Parts: sequence; structure tokens; C-alpha cells
Amino acid sequence: MSVKIFIAFTIVSISSMFPNNAFMNAHEYFYYKLRNVTHDEDPDNTTNTWLIKQLVSESAPTELQANFEAYLTVYGSIACVLGSILNVFATKSLSNSTRMVWGHILVVVCFIPTIALTMMNFDHDQTLFFNLSMGLISIACFGSLGMMAGGVMGLSALFPSKYTQAVMVGQSFAGVLAALMSILCQAVTSNVILNGQMYFGFSLLMCFISLATYYYLTTLTPPIEIVDDINRLIDNEERDETEVSIEAQAALFPPIDTDSLDNQEGVVVVPKWTMYTDIVKKSAIDLTTISVVLIVTLAAYPGLTSLVHSTSRNHTWNSYFSAVASFLLYNVGDLIGRSCANSIRMPRKYLLAIAFLRFSLIPLIAMCNVAPRAHTHAMIPYDGVFVLLVILLSISHGFCITNATIGATTSIEKESRELAGSIISLIGVTAAMMGGVLGVLIIKLV
Repeated sequence: MSVKIFIAFTIVSISSMFPNNAFMNAHEYFYYKLRNVTHDEDPDNTTNTWLIKQLVSESAPTELQANFEAYLTVYGSIACVLGSILNVFATKSLSNSTRMVWGHILVVVCFIPTIALTMMNFDHDQTLFFNLSMGLISIACFGSLGMMAGGVMGLSALFPSKYTQAVMVGQSFAGVLAALMSILCQAVTSNVILNGQMYFGFSLLMCFISLATYYYLTTLTPPIEIVDDINRLIDNEERDETEVSIEAQAALFPPIDTDSLDNQEGVVVVPKWTMYTDIVKKSAIDLTTISVVLIVTLAAYPGLTSLVHSTSRNHTWNSYFSAVASFLLYNVGDLIGRSCANSIRMPRKYLLAIAFLRFSLIPLIAMCNVAPRAHTHAMIPYDGVFVLLVILLSISHGFCITNATIGATTSIEKESRELAGSIISLIGVTAAMMGGVLGVLIIKLV
């Protein structure tokens, strides 16, 4: 049963991250919609993926094209912060299932008109298309990264730490899946409109799968530690064949969506603000690590990394360079880092030191072959160096953020862990917003 729970958490986590990743990986589709229409000698051929990339690399991209990834990050991050704030303050008043179901509904409501926009011609008013897209992206991020991601993180905090890792792995795998979808779509068809429809249609399908999977999770009972020996086993301090099964504990405790412990007799009600401050104090170092890691990552990825172009003359490599070297490689590295985190634990102070050292990666990536650039020159125009920097950025991100998240949730008392998970999600998306804003400024300076 534990394997089923791990997979279920992973699937729901994938769905909470996939909408944002789908928008990021559909950049050729958005580049087409935001292209310079005065260069359309043959409107049918301008939907070709390779031609779109050639127009962007050989001529100056339009302002909307150049700013798309950066604004996507900023708009999405602001929406995520608002969704996470709602999720945190509704943790004690609304059940986890209510928040999760509404998150799924918002995503579905957004992707239906997004798919409809792929069939409409906005060449006469690209600004309208840009604003509509940013609005839909914001609402989708509010529902997915804000409510769904925060909800599933809070839910996983009620379970042993390996299920928190399942959520972290799922977040990373969403990026891998989206990058693979990008490569597959380019291989199947060169039509960017069809590519966009495939991205958004698959995201809609993932949302329905996630909703069904989440329903399975709500029928379970969180495994609660009974004695000190069991505590050590669940917290992964000891691992052997005597680990207590979830089935053995399930009969002793109420289901996930029953009323809060605060409403039960004999339980002392702690003032809400005291609960919030206690959680922040006990996990302050881990929360700082999470914040610094996300600020660095979002300052560089995807806004800056997606603007790096290959200096190779190989046509095939150039066609897939952004999808492979930027998106797929980053997400695979992130997945590797998250997968290793639960087996390779590191003291908090070392994680924090690594988090701050990652700031050095931002100027190094900016020195690569970023285009367009108005104020500086490419000092490291080598594909191999860029690939190495992306690997370092991604693996360190996955490893540090998963270690810090597990450390933060396990340092909190059991009855406050769902709220702690929601707070971690809020602080994470707030840091991501700050990183996105920093990324926009860096692109302007480059």
C-alpha cells in the first residue's frame, strides 16, 4: 500500500506543477503568436517550429517575445503567492479536499479557453493575446501552484517524510514530462499551433487524472506514530524490516478530512498566530534555505536560460537546443537531486551555505550566448559550459530544496504539520516571485 500512496502523491504533485511547465515549454507556440507579422511572406510556413527559432535567433525578437518567459514567471509567481496565502489561512477553516477540488476546477476553467485561443487569429492585436494569456496563466497558477501544490504539500506532511519526498519528486517530474512533451511534439509535427494544442490538452487530461488520484488519497488515514521506536522508524532514522505498516495504524486514527484536532475534547486550542510563529521559528534555517534556493533558480530559469542560443552549426542540435539543454536537462538534474535527498542528508548550515554559493551561477549563465543582449557581450559562448552550469543549477536546486523541505516538516509537531506544509509552500512561491522579478531585471541589464 505504501507504494500506491507514494505513486498517488507523485501524480497529484505532477499535476500541480504541470500547467506552469506546459506554458513554459510551449514557448515556440507563444513566439509564433507574438511574432513580427510584417515578415510573414508565407503565413502557412510561419507555423513551422524551425522557422520560428530561426526568426528569433537571426533577427531581433519582438518585445513581447523577449519578455514572455520573464513575465510568465512574474505573473505566475504573484498568482501563486495569492493562492498560497489563501491556502495557508484556510487550512484550519476549510478541509484539504475543498481547497484541492477548487484548485483543480480553476485549472480546468483556464485550460479550456487557452485551447480555444490556439484556434483564433490575433495577428491584428498581439497585445490582447499576450494579456489574455497572462491572465489565464495567472489563474491557472493560482489554482495549481497556489492551492493544489500547497494542499498536497500540507497533506503529505501528515505522512512520513518519504511521502514529502514523493511530492518533491513529482514537482520535478512534471518538468521532465513537460520537456519530453516538447521534444515529442517537435518530432511528431513542426506545426507550433498543433504543438500548443497538444501541451494544453495533455495538461487538461492530467488535471482530471490528478483529481481522481486525490480522491483515492482522501480515503486513506495518515499514519501516526504510536511510540518513540515507531517515531524513529517513520522519521527514517532507522530503516529495517520492522517498519510499521500504514495498514496496521489505519484503524486507530480518524480519516484525513475529519474535523481538526482543535475541535476535539481534551485538546488545548493554541492561538492561530502563535502556531504560525512557532512553525516559522522552529524551521527558520530550512525556510531560509528554501527561499534562497528558489530566488537563485527563478532568477536564472527559465527566463535567462531560455534565451541562450547554441553556437553550433549543427541544424538538428540547434532545433532541439532549448528544449534539451535548457528545459529537459534542467528538469532531469532537478529530479536527480530530489531523488538523492532522502538518502543523502546534510546538516542545515551546509545546505544554507550551498544555497548562497549558487548565486555565482547567475552571472556565469548571463555570460553565455544570451540573445538578445543590449548592454554586454557573450564572454562564455560555449554550449558545453552552459550545459555544465545548467546541471549544477538543477541538481543543487533539487537536492537542497528537498532536504530543507523534509527538515522543515519533520521539525514540527504532528498536529501542526499540515499547516507547516502550507506555510512552506507560501514561502516557496513568495521566494519564486522574488527570483522572477530579479530575473526580469537581469535580462534588462544583459
